[in-house]
Amino acid sequence: MRRILVSPDEPFSSVLKKIASLAAPVVVVNLLYTVENTVSLLLVSSLSASAVAAVGFSLSLLWFVYALMALSYAGTNVLVAQRVGAGKDPGPVLAAGLTLSFLLSLPLFFKGRELLLTLMELLGASETVRSLASAYLKPVFWFIPLGFLTNTFYGAYNGAGDTKTPMKVAVLMNAVHVLTAYALINGVWGLPRLGVEGAGWGVALSEATGFTAYLLLQLLLKKPFPVKPGLEKEVLLRMLRVGSPTALERAVTTLSFNLFVGFLARLGDEVLAAHQIGLRVESFSFMLGFGVMVATTTLVGQNYGAKNYAGAVRAVRVSLLSGLLVMSLGGLLLFLFPEPVVKLFTREPRVVELASLYLRVVALSQPAMALASIYAGALKGLGKTQIPLFVNTFSFWSFRILPSWLLLKLYPSPLVPWGAMSVETWLRGLTYAYFFKREARKLLAPTGKDPKQERP
Repeated sequence: MRRILVSPDEPFSSVLKKIASLAAPVVVVNLLYTVENTVSLLLVSSLSASAVAAVGFSLSLLWFVYALMALSYAGTNVLVAQRVGAGKDPGPVLAAGLTLSFLLSLPLFFKGRELLLTLMELLGASETVRSLASAYLKPVFWFIPLGFLTNTFYGAYNGAGDTKTPMKVAVLMNAVHVLTAYALINGVWGLPRLGVEGAGWGVALSEATGFTAYLLLQLLLKKPFPVKPGLEKEVLLRMLRVGSPTALERAVTTLSFNLFVGFLARLGDEVLAAHQIGLRVESFSFMLGFGVMVATTTLVGQNYGAKNYAGAVRAVRVSLLSGLLVMSLGGLLLFLFPEPVVKLFTREPRVVELASLYLRVVALSQPAMALASIYAGALKGLGKTQIPLFVNTFSFWSFRILPSWLLLKLYPSPLVPWGAMSVETWLRGLTYAYFFKREARKLLAPTGKDPKQERP
């Protein structure tokens, strides 16, 4: 457990070191997660374009299911950070988070796969894609409760300022995923050849490995902090208040996102495959910004818990500048060199052309993604999780979904939704900036400080 406070007058380089110490392991974790998904797509790419579309569409829709994870993850992450900052015992928060995450996972264990396949059909996926997706998702949902529990442990470690231990667990999980997926997709080392289903088993066995590692760390080493049996009603209720808006926001955003993907699915399997490949490549840029976002949530949460409001705002300012630099560089690389990376996934000329076009369009919005993700992380650290719910829902539907739906009737090209996505990201980032600055003024005004002296 690590308490990290930021002085309002602390030098930029000193704050940046604190952010980097938290963000770097998170970036590695997300890199490994991206590698897992990328490897799944690479391994099934030898089967068919439909297999790529099925696994990619499944991964996108799984985010809708994983939105429920956000309830326990966000509540655990934010409340642990605030309790650590305030010098209080965070154990009851993790106990509540694990209980809640297990209960939330049970309906998905029984009916999750059917739900996702129904959504795929409604969103326009072909019968071939749905059949392959069903095989992929079967083992994933058999092990879904362990995935929920693993994610809650991850939130607790991040909130406690220990991002290195989850990185080590992620390395182990990634190794299990890659090896088992490779073996079961292709039928090597004496194992059966399962094709697309083998990719699903890679995910399932990886989650089982992660849960086992976290459980042993808690039982044997009391990491990230000791947890006593029992459930505190007040903690559980506060977790629901903090986590519910985030879970609802993730659900609405993911459902909206997959409705958006449905627009592309109706343009053909080549367009859908290109979009999924583009998303995987783009995620290498986004994961850098996401690492800074997680660090921002932890720093803001801990400093807010310690009533060090000016220090929290200082942390956000440094996070934002560093995040903008990193993601702008990522966007530049995506714009200049899309084809060589896309060709790692497919050699089909049309898919390469479309995926490269996607990457050049979204490259223009990478700085805006930094604005949106870092300010959203800061607001969550303050416990203001209802603001991201409002901003994401309004922005997605007003600037992405509706314009795409209307314009596709006139111009049925993937450039329409991809362009709308880039514009929406900029508008969302600017909206988040407005809301965080408003909250920062409220925090700093009672201290007698001039909010303009420390611009968020």
